[in-house]
Amino acid sequence: MDGAEEWAIYRLAARLAQAGDDRDEAAYRACLADAVWAGPVHQGSYVPARTYARDAMGRLSRTLWTHHLLANPVVAVSEDGRSATAAIDVVVTACVGEGQDQHRRLTCGGRYALGFERGLPGWRINRRFLQVRYRHGDEAIDL
Repeated sequence: MDGAEEWAIYRLAARLAQAGDDRDEAAYRACLADAVWAGPVHQGSYVPARTYARDAMGRLSRTLWTHHLLANPVVAVSEDGRSATAAIDVVVTACVGEGQDQHRRLTCGGRYALGFERGLPGWRINRRFLQVRYRHGDEAIDL
């Protein structure tokens, strides 16, 4: 596999995470294919990208801020170069507010299972599922 392809895929995942943290729906949507498989491989369903992005922004907007950290990408590009998968570890911290100075936080860690398709102008995410490995903090916060 060409290292440039692996790097391009990892950068795309990072752009999606940053767009979410920035609450930039247009940038978030630009990372997605026309439809995104949401959920585990055999239990999810395709969701139109516009709906997927809008729903993600709706969940994130319930927080004061989020911060995603991505690490340890393992990327596999298909032999024909038209699709790819990646397993990328993630730690996300979210903060919600109550009252003037009360802030509750949740840190969630796990691994993204991502799918990609190559189109114009390049790679786009067509599958996204987070397997949560741990949650620490306020369990009432829904990400």
